[in-house]
Amino acid sequence: MLLTATLLLPLTASPAAALVTPQPAPVQDVETAKEGESKHRYPVTIKSTLSEADAKKEGAKPQDLALLGLAIREKTIFNVNVYSYVVYADTAFVEKDLAAWKGKSAKALGKDSALYTKLLQPNGTKELRMRFCRDVDAEDIVEAFEDSLEPRMLSRRKAMEGSKADKLKDLTTFRGFFSLDELKEGNELRFTWHPDGTLCTVVNGERKPDLKSQDLAWAMFDVYLGDDPISKSGKKKLVSRLPGLLAD
Repeated sequence: MLLTATLLLPLTASPAAALVTPQPAPVQDVETAKEGESKHRYPVTIKSTLSEADAKKEGAKPQDLALLGLAIREKTIFNVNVYSYVVYADTAFVEKDLAAWKGKSAKALGKDSALYTKLLQPNGTKELRMRFCRDVDAEDIVEAFEDSLEPRMLSRRKAMEGSKADKLKDLTTFRGFFSLDELKEGNELRFTWHPDGTLCTVVNGERKPDLKSQDLAWAMFDVYLGDDPISKSGKKKLVSRLPGLLAD
């Protein structure tokens, strides 16, 4: 973040001093980690997106989220990089809920189904972030989301009364957040899952209305961390930084 400094001159400043041109403050260093294929860099710690409900509460503050890992989504036929993606988790959640995995290697963690089960529980705030490597048709991304999210949500809602459309109203609303012709190279999507089931969505810096849907939030993260992920190797990479976080 660029901090703007105001140059304050003393009342007894000399004429020469008064001619000094103010210099901008230095850019504050932010520690980042690089996704190897895309070369995209992501901050290793961020502040969570507050839900609309929490933002109205007096004294509410964003949580510190730690970067768990980074991966790349490729178009498999041609191995074309489509977007990089990363997962963050509440540092308190990491320290407390994931303490049982302290001392294990990234390779061991990548094979540990119990770890992913824990990550997919509504405990602690988590964020999924993706950044595009190329221009893509927004409709293609939306359809890919629907193809992945719809069966997951319907599986969890078998006992829910109503039609298929009734069961997927929140997914239909979510789809409307991406009313773009194209997602450009460098565009970023952010999805924050709060423990109460609130999903906060930010598209290219534009905050969308919150959706209170535990099933939708879970499904979004299950696409990348679940038993049938879009990339098995990517799933393992999304916990690659965890050994270092638990060792701190």
